[in-house]
Amino acid sequence: MKIEKRGVVALIFLLIFQTGTALIAQETAILDSFTLNKNDGKIYLNWVIRSGSTCDGTKILRSTDQVHFEEIGEILGICGSASFPVGYEFVDENPVKNQRNYYLLELGRSGTSEIASIEILDLHDKGYQIRPNPANTQTTIYFDNDKQEKHLLVLYHLDGVLVHTSVTFGSFVDIYTANLPVGLYFFTISGIENSTIVKGKVVIRH
Repeated sequence: MKIEKRGVVALIFLLIFQTGTALIAQETAILDSFTLNKNDGKIYLNWVIRSGSTCDGTKILRSTDQVHFEEIGEILGICGSASFPVGYEFVDENPVKNQRNYYLLELGRSGTSEIASIEILDLHDKGYQIRPNPANTQTTIYFDNDKQEKHLLVLYHLDGVLVHTSVTFGSFVDIYTANLPVGLYFFTISGIENSTIVKGKVVIRH
């Protein structure tokens, strides 16, 4: 997710609560970009400080509720440059699984970034996660597809009858189950070469 620039704006004061203590921080416009990506259970933070802007050290903060932030890393020294853009990367090795992680950069005396967020799922050994299961009117199957490749989901009833197919380029598939009979269903998710990535079962109860 990319945090869009707000152009030439006045500094906006935000109230952020960190470990129970109120911290006044200034939202700043010195960043050209701030993006988050996930791979192999880790979160990669990338940001670019625009040309002509500097800051005295950078702290990386994380939250699961956008209110209480904790420091998970720090880059010491002067950041940025007076003559060219400078890019930085930080890897969160241990993000909070199965929740949305919110990240904030504290850029020395130059204020803070906007808040960026991303969710990372613990797929366990099965390679997928279903929410909710049992399903009532709708359920979502999550699986590993960080490269955003094309995948096909096929859903069968317990008796082998095909009841649903769908294509996705994302890391999840939504299934509308309100019109499906109560029972046990099996599914497969296959890649572009028809190789099965994951297979499992879902229960439907109304």
